[in-house]
Amino acid sequence: MLRARWWRNRPLRTRISILLIVLFNGVLTVTSIVTFSALRSSLYEELDHRLTTTTAGMATADSAGVEIAGKDSTGYGWLRFGGDLYIALLSDDERPRGPGPRFPDPPPPADTPVTVPAAGSTSSTEYRLAVARLADGRTVVAAVDTAATEAAVRRAVLVVVAVQLLADVVLAVLGVLVVRRSLRPLEDAARTADRVAAGDFAPRLVDARIGPKTEVGRLAGALNRMLDQIHTALAARDASEERLRLFVADASHELRTPLQSIRGYGELYQQGALPDTGAVDEAVERMLAEVHRMTRLVESLLMLARFDEDDPDELEPVDLGRVVTESCRDAAAVEPARPWTVTVASEVTVRGDEAQLRGVVANLLANVRMHTPADVTCSVELSVAEGRAVLKVADDGPGIPAEALPHVFDRFYRADRSRSRARGGSGLGLSIVAAVADLHGGTVRVDSPPDGGTLVELTLPVLGPAPRPRDGQGETARLGAHGGAAVDGQDLAGDPLRSRARSTGRAH
Repeated sequence: MLRARWWRNRPLRTRISILLIVLFNGVLTVTSIVTFSALRSSLYEELDHRLTTTTAGMATADSAGVEIAGKDSTGYGWLRFGGDLYIALLSDDERPRGPGPRFPDPPPPADTPVTVPAAGSTSSTEYRLAVARLADGRTVVAAVDTAATEAAVRRAVLVVVAVQLLADVVLAVLGVLVVRRSLRPLEDAARTADRVAAGDFAPRLVDARIGPKTEVGRLAGALNRMLDQIHTALAARDASEERLRLFVADASHELRTPLQSIRGYGELYQQGALPDTGAVDEAVERMLAEVHRMTRLVESLLMLARFDEDDPDELEPVDLGRVVTESCRDAAAVEPARPWTVTVASEVTVRGDEAQLRGVVANLLANVRMHTPADVTCSVELSVAEGRAVLKVADDGPGIPAEALPHVFDRFYRADRSRSRARGGSGLGLSIVAAVADLHGGTVRVDSPPDGGTLVELTLPVLGPAPRPRDGQGETARLGAHGGAAVDGQDLAGDPLRSRARSTGRAH
């Protein structure tokens, strides 16, 4: 249990290095054992071949070969040749005498070498021994000392062990270096993960030496992508929290001002500071105005909240051309002195909520009214392009500052940070426009060039292709001062748009 825990707690490079050395030693040890066995067997085969050659040669001759060599063959003792070869001539059941190999009992079969110990129990020398029958009936016995063979095997073992130990040292050094280099990206990944856990999401794993298709390269790429996603998610969360904080602060500010106004008038009345009925009526009127403004603000907030829960399946076909035309008439009735140019394509039908779409157009026109002078021209154009209805509302006013354009759809955002309500509303108008566009599967963008003017473009998917205009009726009509203008085939005589155009003396 303790060994397993110790092993699991070792670094990966240490475990790999240890396993590599153990595996190398295991393979080398098995190879050495097989090699030593083959070497020893080969050396003993040479000894056996020497013995069988000697005995076979003597079996075809007689004892004269021994005697010619200057050795006495009588007495049945061992005759030594060359320092390691022993020969004896035996008759019947006799045994060789003297120092040398111990003759086995019973004798081995002819031409079958065997290993025997030395005569006497104190010697550890071994011999290879073989026997053969002579032509005269005697037995010749030949034996060879195996000390030289065993010494050669031992020398080979020592050489291999020394080489193996040296190889272990070299392998340990090179293996540690190679493993450390190969696992360096993993160590970098671990350090990066520690930094991420500490809250730093900036570091990335970038190493030109790592191939992107290797396991380590794929791991580094996956970790980098994960860090990018985490960084993006956290940035989105921080941005959302910041927007929520600003939203709560702005909403509190928007609601606090009218509440303070109502409270102030109420305290004046309670303290008897309103001298007459006229002052009381004026205070009540101001209180009701603040109540109406708070009501509109709360309704706008509720509308934005409902947009997150509305089901797009509940949308119905809406004649967008009629909605735009009627909204322009309403705006012209509010501002009869403003020059208007309205161009509306016929029979543009979209799938949506008519009340919400009317609110979008009303918000766009209200922005023109609140943020531009009364004599600035407002152009409204509804057309169809590539299967989408395109509504453009443009004015020639002072425009929007470049630094404010990315924030115009943020809730409660005002380009004018003075927060004056004389020149602006609650700052929710374009937020509602963007939410309605998203709910209807559309888009909205705002463009304001440096030389002035503002263009708001809203696109919505249409239901089927726009029909061709009928004979005698153009696809669009302009509202202007030259009388008889019509939109969607409806005569605008006496319409505020037309009357206002005549009073300004402008043609649009």
